Amino acid sequence: MRPSGNHEIDAASAAIHACWNSIGVRGDKSCPLLAEHVHCRNCPSYAAAAASLLDRESAGPSSGADAEHFAEARDTERPKDRSAIMFRIGSEWLALTTLVLDEVIEMRALHTLPHRRSPIVLGLVNVRGELVVCVSLGKLLGIAEDGSPATGKPRRLLILRDSFGRFAVPVDEVQHTHRYHDGEMLPPPATIARSGTTFTHGLLPWHGGICSSLDEKRLLDGLGRSLA
Repeated sequence: MRPSGNHEIDAASAAIHACWNSIGVRGDKSCPLLAEHVHCRNCPSYAAAAASLLDRESAGPSSGADAEHFAEARDTERPKDRSAIMFRIGSEWLALTTLVLDEVIEMRALHTLPHRRSPIVLGLVNVRGELVVCVSLGKLLGIAEDGSPATGKPRRLLILRDSFGRFAVPVDEVQHTHRYHDGEMLPPPATIARSGTTFTHGLLPWHGGICSSLDEKRLLDGLGRSLA
């Protein structure tokens, strides 16, 4: 009896997967076609396997290892085209896109403002000859800044910029920038997502843990409103 068309696709898919996992980019790279195509994703056989997988997914959810293999390949191959500065306030680690970061500097002397109306505004700091408003991100986010563990490291200032000017934000610790792609970002918990005042737009895995990734537009809007 001649096998059905679906059985032929399954058999072909299994062979193709074994090919790129064993002698392709995820194997020992001994495939004779690899020199021509540079990467398995450029090979017609790989494209045919992806097409057959999409056909099967359209008929219903796939529970085979082939879907996992393609998902792993996509995650591995995606360029990490996003970057965030990782910093700590109190006991909370946070992430913020470097697109709004001007620089990170040592803590400066704070010049308080008389009759300030907002508790978020701490005063002014001199940054390269420019007086910049210093604001408490901890107060804006509801983080207890006095609860941070002692590290012996001096505090830092994040200098953030938007279309209206610059803000100085004191933080307890700063790590190097972290590169990631959008697929790594996890959705925030439902309780946070439903909040109209949240500044968190996702959770970012980092150093074996999870930190809150801040929405830069909402954050800068919130800081701007504190000056009104």
